[in-house]
Amino acid sequence: MGDYLKLVNCSPLSGEMIRQAILDQASLPRPLHVLDCHQMPEEKLAGAVADADVIFGDFTLKTRITKNVISAARNLKLIQQPSAGFDHIDVQACRHAGIQVANTPGANDIAVAEHTLMLALACLKKLALVHRQTQQGNWLQYKALELGVCELAGKTYGLLGMGHTARALALRLQAFDVVLKYHSRTPLTAEEEEKYQANYLGLKDLLSQADILSIHLPLTEETRGMVGSKELELMKPGAVLINVARGGIVDEAALARALKNNRLSAAGLDVFEHEPVEGNNPLLGLENVIVTSHVAGATVESGQRIFTMAIKNVIRALQNMAPLHVV
Repeated sequence: MGDYLKLVNCSPLSGEMIRQAILDQASLPRPLHVLDCHQMPEEKLAGAVADADVIFGDFTLKTRITKNVISAARNLKLIQQPSAGFDHIDVQACRHAGIQVANTPGANDIAVAEHTLMLALACLKKLALVHRQTQQGNWLQYKALELGVCELAGKTYGLLGMGHTARALALRLQAFDVVLKYHSRTPLTAEEEEKYQANYLGLKDLLSQADILSIHLPLTEETRGMVGSKELELMKPGAVLINVARGGIVDEAALARALKNNRLSAAGLDVFEHEPVEGNNPLLGLENVIVTSHVAGATVESGQRIFTMAIKNVIRALQNMAPLHVV
């Protein structure tokens, strides 16, 4: 046991801010030292974590916590990820090393649900196109039918995944009078289906019936490339695809082809396989695509909730208490 507690901060947040937030809320058995390591190379990060008690993860997912980094950690109690996603952490290596990894589930559900709904409405209303044309002085008031502007009411809305975020979205969709269907590895109970007014379908049936399909799945070996050419071919002609989960779940080249051929009418994308999105991505520049830069969960309110949850869990670990939300 050293003379101080050590936290390795892999996020772009100020280490001093994290340290002060911890000390404002807790009494610790020893002084706390925080080391800023955002985007530190693997070899240097391995050295930094050798005597660390806690790692505060990177919500930008850029500072990777690899097997080599984990192997170097001798005293690590917890890796606290200040986000729902933890793709950049080798969880299997952590499991073998007996190191717990926790995230902040539910903290950004409202933000992502609202963003998803915004993208769906924007696609149906041709918002980006109408905005650009109006800015250029072109008045499209009488061309709604020609443009294919549609209402959300009465449409079949499909949820691919039925976790916390999808459930938050389902509650909000009830106000829009949609027919709600979902596909999930674990179906809801009858009581939950009644609460969310959602009915389970197999994947193929969901794809073929949904007018709007939004993706709410983690990126795993099972879900990587899950929506490819075959799946897109199953979708209704003119359907809308929304992805606020992870870019790697969708075959981007296949989606670009479906949009260029007007097989799908539109897509709203907050995530890409490679981020920041590369300039040669085939989805960029398409008239029927609305893109945002992985900001669905980033609001003032969600940021406060995430930071609060993460700090409280770090304190639990530093006080030798069992952490919450272990993945």
